[in-house]
Amino acid sequence: MSATEQIDGTAVVTTYFEDRITEAEKEVEAARAALAAAEAKVAQRQTERDAFVRDGSLHPAAYNAETGQPEWELCQWAQTRIGRVAFTDMTPAGDAAYSRRVAEEKAVHQWLREHGRSVPAPFGEKA
Repeated sequence: MSATEQIDGTAVVTTYFEDRITEAEKEVEAARAALAAAEAKVAQRQTERDAFVRDGSLHPAAYNAETGQPEWELCQWAQTRIGRVAFTDMTPAGDAAYSRRVAEEKAVHQWLREHGRSVPAPFGEKA
């Protein structure tokens, strides 16, 4: 840079703000995309629930390909609910909530059996 060139400080500071605005706009776009994906997930879950209410079916989205059993995810969900209470609420009220979740897990297993489905071995032996 020669001594005769001058840099406009105002233009540089304006560029700083423009860069920050561009970064914020990218964050907004990412948030919008995440929101759209979350809203689509809600719609999908509602469709799955509606199918269950209509005909008692477990939607293929509840199918866990690793185990080959559509019931696996349902049992895992019920067990996870127990774990959340067991490790976060160690009070008399938490004990009641824990007992309720255990009973709900057993109800899930019973529902599966009553509807001709199997309870995966890691879950079924205790219920």
